[in-house]
Amino acid sequence: MEWYAVLIIPVVIVILVIVRTINFKPVDIPEMRKRHEFDEKRVVDSLSKMLQFKTVSNVDSSLINHAEFEAFRAFLKSHYPLINEQAQYSEHKAGVLFHIKGESSENPTVLMSHYDVVPVMEGWQEDPFSGRINHETVYGRGALDTKSSLNAVMESVEYALSQGKKFRNDLYLAFSGDEEVFGPSAPAIVDYFKNHDIKPYLVLDEGGAIVSNMFPGVKKKVAVIGIAEKGFMNLKLTAVSKGGHASTPPKHTPITDLSKAALKLNNHPSFKLKLTPPVKALFATIAPYSKSFGIKMLFANLWLFTPVVKLIAKLSGGEFLSMFKTTQAFTLASGSDAINVLPSSASFGVNYRLRPQETSEEVIHRIKKIIHNPNISIEVIVACEASKTSLTDDAFKMVEKAITRTWTDVIPSPYLMVATSDSRHYHEICEHVYKFSPMDVSKKDLGKIHGFDEDISIENIINGTNFYLNLIDQL
Repeated sequence: MEWYAVLIIPVVIVILVIVRTINFKPVDIPEMRKRHEFDEKRVVDSLSKMLQFKTVSNVDSSLINHAEFEAFRAFLKSHYPLINEQAQYSEHKAGVLFHIKGESSENPTVLMSHYDVVPVMEGWQEDPFSGRINHETVYGRGALDTKSSLNAVMESVEYALSQGKKFRNDLYLAFSGDEEVFGPSAPAIVDYFKNHDIKPYLVLDEGGAIVSNMFPGVKKKVAVIGIAEKGFMNLKLTAVSKGGHASTPPKHTPITDLSKAALKLNNHPSFKLKLTPPVKALFATIAPYSKSFGIKMLFANLWLFTPVVKLIAKLSGGEFLSMFKTTQAFTLASGSDAINVLPSSASFGVNYRLRPQETSEEVIHRIKKIIHNPNISIEVIVACEASKTSLTDDAFKMVEKAITRTWTDVIPSPYLMVATSDSRHYHEICEHVYKFSPMDVSKKDLGKIHGFDEDISIENIINGTNFYLNLIDQL
């Protein structure tokens, strides 16, 4: 009888795995496409005008062309008369805030973006601030990141007001001017909300987008909506000595000490892979659409196959792996100013992207144990913890509905953002903070963000405005 029991257990497991796989089916969200009759030429022209402002942010305030930022803010006040007629306008550092009163001040919505851009490097084929329009695209720094979403927000709200739209709840339009340098605009706006006891029900910022080839065996495009984002931390590791001439070097120098430390950190399996809630939500949503029975079997039975999925992540690398773990990237390095002089001090920088449920304090403690060298000091340049994970309830369904009414053939899905955005500051005051940029992007498009020859398709500009109008319909 005992032998039968031993045989029964694996048979039961196999049956359970097969049954769960068969029942692992997608939940289709049928929606009729809804397009709004706004002035498409105006929307495209407006983005072109926005791209002509050289709103390049910089950590060093003295290197910023403040006149360009002031001119951009003036443009927002002159180009959108209905918004400015109905909204209370305020500035917070380099950020701007429009407050449109609804029938109730409870449960307001915040639509976010930023209007600063990163510097331009060599390699552009045209003037990066031309805002050039042709029959397919609008060209310029910030076209994808992210004056396009700011333009879509303003144009959609202006159009909705022109159609007599009345909001059930207050609406805030919040645009920072220093997101690219982790500046104080967004925190200042959040402080304003705190000081006035304003608790947003829904916050929507840039983030995920519509992407292809998101998951093995899934042919449909996926609209990934960030419900959490990884934290980040920059460390500087420094070693010192008396220096001296390179002709009589000691066995150990700051460079060799740091090299050993970097090698230990690079080779140590210090950051364990973990399936956090936003990653589980992504798999639960997308995996049922896979045409591969094997893939569906793995993700329908994570209780059994999580080790296999982690192994796949390790072998895949890239963004797939980064969703599972804290990542470590060695960046800046400095030593002697002369090749024949021993450095009295040497240092290197490390950038960490912290997964949810792993804190900067835990990572620093682990680094010290791995290096195990009291002669190397560790300085925290900046640290920001991973955000909380937003709920995926009715508020999330509003964003889903806006997506499926704009793009009827995509799969909306929660996911974990591996990059950072201004909306990370809002998790403290809101349980529904989502990160989605309403555009269909290719790998080539993604390479243009912070790169050169940045542009956006006119189709994306129009669809982005339709997306916000489909969201506004629900407010």
